[in-house]
This record gives sequence, C-alpha cells and structure tokens, in this order.
Amino acid sequence: MPIQIARACVPYTPFKRKLEESRIALVTTSGVYVDGTEPFTDNDLSFRMIPSETSSKTLKVVGGHYDSSSAEADINCVFPIDRLNQLKSDGTIGAVSEHHLSMGLTTALRKLKEETSWEIADKVASLHPHAVILTGG
Repeated sequence: MPIQIARACVPYTPFKRKLEESRIALVTTSGVYVDGTEPFTDNDLSFRMIPSETSSKTLKVVGGHYDSSSAEADINCVFPIDRLNQLKSDGTIGAVSEHHLSMGLTTALRKLKEETSWEIADKVASLHPHAVILTGG
C-alpha cells in the first residue's frame, strides 16, 4: 500500500504580524547547496543549513529529479535569497533568518514523513522565524 502523505493534516495558522516586523526564512526541497560543500545524492534525506549572507553566486543545485535549467540560470527561482535580502533592504520585511534550510530530493517518503520532517521542523523552529517561504524543485 503506497504512503499517502497528501492526506496528512496540514495545520493552517493565519499570518497576523506585519511583514515589516517579521523575520523570514527559506526552506526548499530543490537540492540547493553551497558550492564547495557536499552536494545532495540520490535519495538523500539530509539537509543543509545555508547562512543568510551566502551569495547566490555560490549556490548550486543538484539536477536529475526535475528540469533544473532555470535554477542553474538563476537560483532565485527555487531559492529566492536575493529577493529576500532585497525585501529586507527596502524595509518590506523586518529581518532575514540567520540561516535557511535546503534538502535534496527523495522517494523515501515514509522515512521523510516519520523522521526527517520532524528534524527539519525542529531546526526551522530553532531559527525563530515569523514566516517561512517553502519552495520545491
């Protein structure tokens, strides 16, 4: 019997804070990593913390599970780090999280749901963001 993650309850909390007073974090499943660090491998359930001051020019993406040509041309289409820093600079948002989180792509959905997702949730919560932008690959 295939696992049915889509039926899992996803809580909804209305966002009531002003954006200009909010700290925002990025979380992606598009396989973004910092050049010079270990790239994600096939069915890799690990994740990488990416410092917010990381230049988008040093970010890479592991291809193979989706057409990554757009991400290779402009990483901001899957990991909008430049756009987020721009929103901070112009005062649209209050702050950018100290780190962002990226994970690779996997078909090990049961382990992702039962184990890794909880680790990721704990790590994101430790960053104390007021909002998280989620992107996929």
